[in-house]
Amino acid sequence: MNSRNRLIEIHITQARLRALRLLAFTSSVFPGEWSNEWNEMIVPDLLEFGFHARKVSEFCALMDETFPSVDKKIIQLSTDEPNDWEDNYRNALNALMHMQTFIIGHAHADHRKTFINAQSNLIATYIKISTDRFPEVTVSIFGITECFLNHVIPKVREKNPNLHF
Repeated sequence: MNSRNRLIEIHITQARLRALRLLAFTSSVFPGEWSNEWNEMIVPDLLEFGFHARKVSEFCALMDETFPSVDKKIIQLSTDEPNDWEDNYRNALNALMHMQTFIIGHAHADHRKTFINAQSNLIATYIKISTDRFPEVTVSIFGITECFLNHVIPKVREKNPNLHF
């Protein structure tokens, strides 16, 4: 195996690992009192996912590929929903790569109260990003990871059947 293919496989494996962890985070309810600790677990995975997913797109010539919208949400927000959702996979990755400031957004999980004595039950839903190159944008954590797992990986397999991951 050549080193280029091995490097691609490493990027795919690392992006997939982070995507799966992020999907777990965006499906889990946590008490509002833990939001700082919860965010500290999510942000490194978002940064790693963004880096590795972007490298996969670059190495596998997917930068100009059209993928389904990434503005999907696992839960609908009822109040204070951002109005600047990014729907383009490539643009969402670019925002993660050029991030200078961010806010993790949560949805109230009143329908799934897991922590009865907590002030609130929350689900991590999005990251609002400002960058050095692009306007502020909101990226659905579920949407970008779902796109990678269900659309990018199959496209990589189709275009690069010799890769093993």
